Amino acid sequence: MTPEWILFVDDEPDMEEMIRQQFRKQIRDQRFQFAFARNGRHALESLKENEEMCMVVTDINMPEMDGLTLLTELRKLDRPLRTMVVSAYGDMKNIRSAMNKGAFDFVTKPIDFDDFQTTLEKTLEDIRNLKNSLHTQKELEEERTKRMQAQEEGLRILEKSALMLSEVNVTLEAQVQERTKELSEKNNLLQGEIERSEHLLLNILPFQTAQELKKFGKAEARFFEEVTVMFTDFRGFTQIAEKLSPAELVEEIDVCFKEFDRIISQYGIEKIKTIGDSYMAAAGLPAANPNHAYEMVMAALDITEYMKRHKKEREGNGKPVFEIRVGIHTGPVVAGIVGSKKFAYDIWGDAVNLASRMESACEIGHINISGSTYKLIKDRFQCRHRGEIEAKNKGLVDMYYVDGLA
Repeated sequence: MTPEWILFVDDEPDMEEMIRQQFRKQIRDQRFQFAFARNGRHALESLKENEEMCMVVTDINMPEMDGLTLLTELRKLDRPLRTMVVSAYGDMKNIRSAMNKGAFDFVTKPIDFDDFQTTLEKTLEDIRNLKNSLHTQKELEEERTKRMQAQEEGLRILEKSALMLSEVNVTLEAQVQERTKELSEKNNLLQGEIERSEHLLLNILPFQTAQELKKFGKAEARFFEEVTVMFTDFRGFTQIAEKLSPAELVEEIDVCFKEFDRIISQYGIEKIKTIGDSYMAAAGLPAANPNHAYEMVMAALDITEYMKRHKKEREGNGKPVFEIRVGIHTGPVVAGIVGSKKFAYDIWGDAVNLASRMESACEIGHINISGSTYKLIKDRFQCRHRGEIEAKNKGLVDMYYVDGLA
């Protein structure tokens, strides 16, 4: 078994010994092989020396080069990598920044090593699954070609035999029919495997991007002049999380996000990703859509109405509740996939950052939109002008609350 190399980046001197101790069995069994670095600069040097490293686990706060800067530098490397960040519990600001910079997942300090191993295994398994999916699809196509060639060759032989030995024609016809039936059954099984592989790929990437990846082996990043981006966030997530067991917390987030998935699918909106308790989606890509702003605001209204009903139900059962805030902004973005081992469709640009600021500046239970979104939907919704409000690193931004349909 070839071990999977993992680079652990942390300036705490005791962390190396803790990792070796916690994963001693996996290291002994040649499942994992760890390398260690004390800061981002050392990590980059280690990656240059070892091309087999497929995953980086990094702390955020470190001397010389911190984890956020390291994430920026990793995206410049021409090699497939997946990164997990480690940060203080509740430090959602840095965690969100890390996810926006390309981190695949995160764990919090003090490290729960059971959770850490689960997250580690999930990330590695996800990488392996996608590789296997693409490899399996190629093998299935080759197998189909071989079977069709074998069938054609068999038919040619049967035709020649029928001319030479007409007395055994009845027997040969029976054999042809049986062989054709077998090939048909196997072909149906083969088609089912291909469809399952394609379904797995479509669960990861938009349809157009998946088709481009299958056809050319890569998908080019695209610029979209006008896209509407939405962020949602739960108030008091950290406090409520402390009142729930891990299983209850995951179940509650899963219930909410599955409903969000259902709602945005009705409007043809693309889910981008989830970051902790934050949900990110975009309308108007990968296929252009002139109604992107309207459909995103309609989806946001449906989401807030669902959360009101869900809150009432949980309060009736005496359970903690999540309350939502929603931020929306319209502007240009670049969209595409990065890496070659674990594909993830993502978007970049100032519009993404400003949509996040709309959510941060929103009050609980409201939908906060920017002036650029308001101009596109003002005739179809009831909106309240909030004025120009200070947004972090953006200065004064014109904001509106959406109260409902006009």
